[in-house]
Amino acid sequence: MATITRADTLTGAKKKTEYFSDFMDNFDKNPFGNQLAKITNEKAVSQSIKNLILTNSGERPFQPYIGTNVYNLLFEPNFTDSADLVEKLIRNCIENNEPRAIIQEIIFPEQRDEYSIEITIVYNVINNPEPVNLTLVLKRVR
Repeated sequence: MATITRADTLTGAKKKTEYFSDFMDNFDKNPFGNQLAKITNEKAVSQSIKNLILTNSGERPFQPYIGTNVYNLLFEPNFTDSADLVEKLIRNCIENNEPRAIIQEIIFPEQRDEYSIEITIVYNVINNPEPVNLTLVLKRVR
């Protein structure tokens, strides 16, 4: 008689493969232990892209080329002219600093609020052919 030693052989559910993992932004603890909670795969890449876009260039010590200066261009009188530059800044930042993502499209809405701008980034994670949509709302801080 064979002895079953692993619980995963008894269940039909398969664990999803973790290709990428990062800690959560707010450093929450895992409810089942005293360790930091983590996010995996597409959520980890989306969090990284969001952090890159919301970081101003030169804001991180000793890493002056990480980030974008999107906030400086957000509320120009004619944003439609600046939208191409914002798209170029976002695309360059992600291509240079996030090798796990391949950008397909960056979408700006036709209608925009005078206090915020919604940007949708469509990208693929390198190990997954399904496109991922990341929507960011950039708001005026001051």
